[in-house]
Amino acid sequence: MPNKAKSVTIFDVAHHAGVSKSTVSLVLTHSNKVADKSKQKVLQAIEELGYVYNRDAAAMRSGRTNLVVVVIDDLTNPLMALLAKNIEQALSEAFFQAIIVSSNNSVERQTQLINNLKEYKVAAFIICPVENTCAQWLDNLTTAYPVISLMHEVAYSSAPCVLPDYTKASHLVTLQLINESPKNMLFIGDESLSAQALLSGFNSACQKHNITPEPAITCTKSTPLHAKQVFSNTLLNKPSIDAVVCANTVIAHGVLSAAPHLKNSIVSCLHIPDITEMQPRFTSANISTQELAKRSILVLQEQLQTHTAPVKTLVNVNLQIRETP
Repeated sequence: MPNKAKSVTIFDVAHHAGVSKSTVSLVLTHSNKVADKSKQKVLQAIEELGYVYNRDAAAMRSGRTNLVVVVIDDLTNPLMALLAKNIEQALSEAFFQAIIVSSNNSVERQTQLINNLKEYKVAAFIICPVENTCAQWLDNLTTAYPVISLMHEVAYSSAPCVLPDYTKASHLVTLQLINESPKNMLFIGDESLSAQALLSGFNSACQKHNITPEPAITCTKSTPLHAKQVFSNTLLNKPSIDAVVCANTVIAHGVLSAAPHLKNSIVSCLHIPDITEMQPRFTSANISTQELAKRSILVLQEQLQTHTAPVKTLVNVNLQIRETP
């Protein structure tokens, strides 16, 4: 056993545990490449010897810290706020420290935040990219840092992305609505980066049943009031519409307020949780923010350890059938 009068080193831990120095290093950096038996030996040796890992010194050697910047596009969105909470928890469990900031749906602010935070020698960036994010800018960032694009995929970017299966979400809710035998269906989308995938799922479900829907319309603002105005104007020209698939529950509430008679013929692709739980609740596809956070950290760890990661990781969604009172 080493002399406790001097500082315990990583070599002492390796000798005490009967493993190599590189194995101890992998355990200290929370690598998943170490067998459980070896990991337990190292952890036991650390405890018995009283070894303290100097993360600051390690950061100086590597040029990086254990800080991970999480850029959320809109923290006022309850779904994104919940996602931020779960990412922070998942990072903490993986021994990372999260810095959570909001770009407020601004490309300029998104760029400024990331440029400023580079000075802190961060380990990686997890970004919920805003609309009009430049693919080249994102790819340039990936050459210097591990980067994950979360919730949205930036077209033509090679950055790894983790996102819900939006196409499946809209496909499932549309099929559920088709079971009610509607005659004139409409899709109301938004201007999010997921809009095209949601529309694709809607169209595939309609094609499966040989249904020709009305041309899709778009809400430029994801608020109930705006959705109400948009759908009210649509009904003036298309009064025969008897079923509506909405991009999210916010739009669905606006549609319902414009056409209460369609209350049993409105579904939402994505359920957006809210503390007040707006009523009624629509049939929708539920997104697990915990699973999104978990998968993001797994992709991040793979990037840090192997410098490679899956280009796209789709997280499954589940249909939640609700009866509108």
